[in-house]
Amino acid sequence: MAQDFLRKMVIVLRDGLASWQLTNTIGHIAAYLGNKMTEPFDTGNYFISKDGLNYPRNSQFPIIALRAASGDLLSLVEKLHQSKLPWIGYVQEMVDMIDDEELARSLNNKTSQEMDLLGVGIFGSKEELKQFTDGLTLWK
Repeated sequence: MAQDFLRKMVIVLRDGLASWQLTNTIGHIAAYLGNKMTEPFDTGNYFISKDGLNYPRNSQFPIIALRAASGDLLSLVEKLHQSKLPWIGYVQEMVDMIDDEELARSLNNKTSQEMDLLGVGIFGSKEELKQFTDGLTLWK
């Protein structure tokens, strides 16, 4: 299968997160977006090493990490609510609560501004994503 170079995943992370928060947020966002994709995630079953070992293929889509201030993340979420792109907002409450019923009750009692937004993940064409991420900087 030919690789799709027109689409990508973007993960926008809030400035100032601790290392464990970054890895946790990236992991959950990437897993969610990969699970929700209707497009083929990879371009085949395996890459094969010279010594004949199979290595499962990774995502065919680039995954880019950007940084944003807390207010910029909230603005991004507000814009994404109006779009048809697959996206997820990952909040601290998702880290703190393992029970989805408890999490649902907690989030149901908060406005978007009251939630502690750690990151946002989006999947789409490079052109579509540029509209949402223009002005954000690469996470380095």
